[in-house]
Amino acid sequence: MQQQVNIDINKAEDIGCEKCGHLYFSPVAMMKKLSALLSPTGQELKFPVQCFQCNECAHVLEPIAPTAG
Repeated sequence: MQQQVNIDINKAEDIGCEKCGHLYFSPVAMMKKLSALLSPTGQELKFPVQCFQCNECAHVLEPIAPTAG
């Protein structure tokens, strides 16, 4: 069972757009393709990756990938 952690959201730092500094984003999807050579199934895979687009200038933030560790 996971332990609940209480976080004060007011202490979290805002992340603005890398291009214009705007603070509001909309979810969008980037499509990825994995060749059959790299795919665990041995077949080409196509899949969406969620990322976020700035509501002001339309810049798309790079997807945040979890790191192992």
